[in-house]
Amino acid sequence: MLAARYLGPNRVEPVDTPIPVLSSGEALIRVEACGFCGSDLGIVAGVHPRARSPLTLGHEFCGTVVDQAGPGNGFGPGDRVAAWPLVSCGQCWVCRHGSPHVCRSLRLYGIDFDGGMAEYVRLPIASILPVPPGTSPVLGAVIEPLAVAVHGVGLAPRPPAGTVVVMGAGPIGLLTALVAQARGFGPVIISDILPSRRKIAADLGLCTVSAGEELLTSVEAATGGEGVGLLFECTGATTAAREMTALVRPRATIINLGVFKKPAELDLQAVNFKEISIHGSRVYSRADFEEAIRLSSALPVNRIVTHCFPLENVQHAFQCFQSGQNACKVLILPNGPVT
Repeated sequence: MLAARYLGPNRVEPVDTPIPVLSSGEALIRVEACGFCGSDLGIVAGVHPRARSPLTLGHEFCGTVVDQAGPGNGFGPGDRVAAWPLVSCGQCWVCRHGSPHVCRSLRLYGIDFDGGMAEYVRLPIASILPVPPGTSPVLGAVIEPLAVAVHGVGLAPRPPAGTVVVMGAGPIGLLTALVAQARGFGPVIISDILPSRRKIAADLGLCTVSAGEELLTSVEAATGGEGVGLLFECTGATTAAREMTALVRPRATIINLGVFKKPAELDLQAVNFKEISIHGSRVYSRADFEEAIRLSSALPVNRIVTHCFPLENVQHAFQCFQSGQNACKVLILPNGPVT
């Protein structure tokens, strides 16, 4: 079979590899669609702290069950499933107390183990979840990032806090805005530096502005100069860390979904004087993932997908994703066009 392999810094190539052999309790999945994630940029650049070459990329994917070894837990050949890519230790404090998604040694398929950007992948049967009949593979591949948004929005306080800001109109920002609206928050203002991503947001019916000064002006106009009560940071950009405390009012909440690659400057005086609450958000719980499966058919989440490539063209696909200029969610279709 072909697999998209990280072979060293700035090298991702389609490579012939053996079809995985199952052990007891595993399923063989024929992968239909797999998305690139921001973490893949760090992997291919050779700077991810855990990923080691050679490695098959991909933790956002769906496909159909081909075979399984041992009890099937209700799955059969042809069943379409989404991958649960998280691997927790089961022993640390958070694992013992019901939050294994923030395990102190959390690992993921596609980062710590071979992932799903391949024609076939083997996974523990416990690491696949059924998707509703008729779910398209493209939609199925967006469930994992949608779960990230579901988890982040779930951390926000109730009741809805008036105007909401989402910083960043990449896949996570767009999905966060859609989930926030679906849960009654809003109106939502979403910002980005890229016109192409602002256009996607506008096409989704979101109030869209440029990042920076235009965002601050729009927030002041929308709130009478008070600032918003709820902000989702979805960029991981150091500029956003500096700006976000100026956009919120006193006693506001900031949910940080963006993953900062290094320490960022933050106005802690504003955090004190405004009594701002800042919540970190990391991946998702099992309940969040199941909620994302339910929500996926109710929200236009497939419209964040801008490009689909065959596995043979993974180098070009990655370059498209890496450029970011006209790309949002980029998918690999390992087994050809999907229906």
